[in-house]
Amino acid sequence: MNERQQTCLLEKDELYPRCAALRCDGYRLVQIGCTRTGSGCEINYTFDKNYVFLNLRIACAAGCAIPSIQKVYECAYIYENEIAELFGLTFDNMLIDFKGELYKTAVKKPFASDSQEQEAESCPKK
Repeated sequence: MNERQQTCLLEKDELYPRCAALRCDGYRLVQIGCTRTGSGCEINYTFDKNYVFLNLRIACAAGCAIPSIQKVYECAYIYENEIAELFGLTFDNMLIDFKGELYKTAVKKPFASDSQEQEAESCPKK
C-alpha cells in the first residue's frame, strides 16, 4: 500500500506560519530530515493527518538561520538540535538548545559544507 503524500516547496519565512496552521488543523510532525546540496542544505518536514503525508521543503544556504518550529511542535527540539550540530545550521528561537552537545562526534559539524564559513559571511542578516 502506498500512502498519499504531497511536497510543498517553501521559502524559510513561510515555514513557521505554515507549521502553526498545520498544528491547528490536527497534523502531527513525523520527522525533519536534512541533506546537503551543492549550494547549502535542503530540509524536509513531514507531517501526517489520517495517513496522508504532507512534506514541506525549504532550501537554505549554509550559515543562514532557519526559524525554529518548537513553539508549535515541541518534539522538533531533537531534530533541530541534531541538524544544527551535524550540518552546522542555525535555528532561530529554539526553546531547547543543546548548544552543540547532543552528540559526541570526532569531527564537529561532520555534514557541514566545506565552504560553510565563507558562505555564512555572505548570508543576509535580519
